[in-house]
Amino acid sequence: MCPHGLRTVADAATRLDTMLAHGSSLLAPALLGARTIVSSCASASAAPALALAKPGLLSSIFGLGGSRIDVPLSEKLPAVTEPPRTSTPATRPAVQTSSLSSGVKVATIESVSPLSSLVLFVEGGSSAETSSTAGASKLLEVAAFKATANRSTFRLTRELEKIGATSYCRAGRDHIAFGVDAVRLNQREALEMLADAVVNARYPYWEVRDSLDALKEQLALQLKNPLTTVNEVLHRAAFDGGLGNSLVVDPSLVDGFSNETLKEYLASIMTPSRIVLAGVGVDHAEILQLAGPLLSVPASAPAAVPASKYVGGAMNVIAPSSALTYVALGFEAVGGASTPKSAAAAAVTKALLDEARPTLPRARKEHAVFRSLTPFAHLYKGSGLVGLTGSSSPAQAGALVDALTAKVQSAAKGISEAQLAQAKALALGELKAATATTAGLVAAVGSSVLATGKFSGLEVAAAIQAMTAAEASSYVAALIKTPPTVVSYGNLSSLPRSIAGRFA
Repeated sequence: MCPHGLRTVADAATRLDTMLAHGSSLLAPALLGARTIVSSCASASAAPALALAKPGLLSSIFGLGGSRIDVPLSEKLPAVTEPPRTSTPATRPAVQTSSLSSGVKVATIESVSPLSSLVLFVEGGSSAETSSTAGASKLLEVAAFKATANRSTFRLTRELEKIGATSYCRAGRDHIAFGVDAVRLNQREALEMLADAVVNARYPYWEVRDSLDALKEQLALQLKNPLTTVNEVLHRAAFDGGLGNSLVVDPSLVDGFSNETLKEYLASIMTPSRIVLAGVGVDHAEILQLAGPLLSVPASAPAAVPASKYVGGAMNVIAPSSALTYVALGFEAVGGASTPKSAAAAAVTKALLDEARPTLPRARKEHAVFRSLTPFAHLYKGSGLVGLTGSSSPAQAGALVDALTAKVQSAAKGISEAQLAQAKALALGELKAATATTAGLVAAVGSSVLATGKFSGLEVAAAIQAMTAAEASSYVAALIKTPPTVVSYGNLSSLPRSIAGRFA
């Protein structure tokens, strides 16, 4: 840098001489120090040793030291040990899984992050609801982490704030997750408050009543999204049993909900065999020792969860005010998340159907029809749904159905090696992104252990890598032989009468 800027250095030195000749005596020391810096740039290549500049004006006034190191930023400082570039371990820590005497499973994984995340997974969700408890799992998202048998809502909130922790509850179709994130030094306190908030929750009627008001607003807002409505109707048409229950229910269904109804729902799912404590960034031995007395959930005969069976079918939702027409086409993902191979096949199929991404150089001849294209792969214990949802203008509803069916059928006829390589890269990228953060990793660990008894993330990645084009094509071919699930939403005046018959 300095050899190419000698003229600039000389000009700067000349300007400094002029300023020193006409400037005040007060600024002279500071300007002299500045000239020392400029002059040293020209001689830095000849003097690699540390050069100490004279004390400047700020150093003299504020006592910042009498000298400073004068070395170009492009060179390393002599006699200074370079720190390691990363502290990440060479090998990724493995998941440690144990069981408490009560039957609760504990699965943890170490991390280099100073944060720890503890999540209590309870098997249930909307699939364990009945007609009288519909909406209970979504209500828990709002009503959780309030008054317990040992703490008031105010005390629990203040104690979480005191250790810098955040709490949350998330409901799904097959489980409910209660979580607390905190710094690693406070993992003991975080676990104690998590267990107290879940095991000893009181759910008084006034807090449930206030939570219901907030829940109704959330449900109404979520159902305004056409994709949310299509996803709910898709599960209702695809499954008989628990997985066919709506997760985002109509707000009118929770009007008569009470705190006793919520307690009834919790009693039906809270049993040790259905609970998994997942942790990331925690010490397994310490958590195992503490969790024993804290999670002493009494063993009880759990209520039987309605068995879910894929049946397929078609449902239409007429919404004349919608500016777009949505069509969802889904098939059963046999095996779901129960085995790494079935999970990998569903992930690759989803990636093959995802040709709307502009980052991948793929053929887009039919994209003029799609206003949006969203592939999906919903995997559960033993079953699942894989397919895609597209939208278009109401006048192009027929062309939309043609494009969706052609996309699925073309994958069944054959997949090129280039398409497979892109699909694998996309599936692996999505898998890595899902486990790249502490929150994503603990969710993957807990849900996997709940469904299969172990964390199979690496096995799923290996199965994706090992999949061949013939295997992927045969999987899609077997997929379309099952009864399809078709859901349409919006202005359906131009929609073809028979869609499922195209896959007969």
